[in-house]
Amino acid sequence: MHATARKRDDRPLMFSEPRERDFEPVPPRSPRVEYRDGRNAPIPENALAVVRFSDPAHIEGGGPLTVGVGLTAAGELAADAIWCGAGPVTSGRREKVRFAHDADFLFGVIEAREADYPDIRGATTAVYAAIDAFQRGSAFPYLLRMWNFIDAVNEGAGDLERYRQFCIGRAEGFGESLRAGYPAATAIGRQQPNGLVQVFWVAARTPGTPVENPRQVSAYRYPRTHGPVSPSFSRATVLADGTLLISGTASIVGHASQHPNDWVAQLAETLRNLDSLIAHARQHRNAIVTDGEMLLTVYIRERSQENAIAERIRTAFPNARTIFVAADICRRELLLEIECVVQPVSRAAD
Repeated sequence: MHATARKRDDRPLMFSEPRERDFEPVPPRSPRVEYRDGRNAPIPENALAVVRFSDPAHIEGGGPLTVGVGLTAAGELAADAIWCGAGPVTSGRREKVRFAHDADFLFGVIEAREADYPDIRGATTAVYAAIDAFQRGSAFPYLLRMWNFIDAVNEGAGDLERYRQFCIGRAEGFGESLRAGYPAATAIGRQQPNGLVQVFWVAARTPGTPVENPRQVSAYRYPRTHGPVSPSFSRATVLADGTLLISGTASIVGHASQHPNDWVAQLAETLRNLDSLIAHARQHRNAIVTDGEMLLTVYIRERSQENAIAERIRTAFPNARTIFVAADICRRELLLEIECVVQPVSRAAD
């Protein structure tokens, strides 16, 4: 680990003058992700953020930057995802956004009480407008990866379904921060409502490369049957050092859900989608996919299926680190979703 000192800085993140290192040919080192069980292990000093999936979601967090998502752990132990920087970390707050960053990457968090707005669409529009404003004034203007957590994601019929209304609000709030294309993303529903719209993200000084899956229609090109506004995300993002950030991936081929309410067939289809996406990323942009460290977050509707799902995932990806959490998926007929990070092995030993 890099020995660092954390400092707090509440000043706006403004664009900086070019640094000597900006002209070096070596790409910036991407944030490294660690999965840890329980709460006993010390947090690295260079942690950008600690994502605690099974902690109650909350407006304020401690230090380092902490995100309590408010899901239910499906495994026996609560699990954390710790995002670590490559050097000294600065943390702070600007208006509604909490943030932490190293020299090249930023982790941001915003949470809003849905009751403060007319509906989920209005709350999401406000949240994404705040993100857009923050990013436009940031030294890290390029969005790479985003996570969205809301209550009752499948509630409502037709275009009034909360996920579809969320998609409308996201599109209304997004603006110039999409200068390099759509980021990879996940949108998940909490099974225990708490009234918060919660978004967190990774951004950078330089853009990543969006990657799509040849087996799937790009989400931002979905036909009208899936709602009045298509979801605003790419299937994955490849970073300059080859790190691959894969969006929430489910049993969808083309744009249609496959194997409704059959978790065994859905898992097999989801794994085929991951294989296809990783293979395409390797051809597209030298992603670290053959000798990289793989970390999976598996969202499942039914906790009782966790052991059987875990066994099949271990067969498919025997060396992957995996977190299981109970959650609702954005389409009500889907029973599981998997997101993934593939990062250089050399980073794991730092």
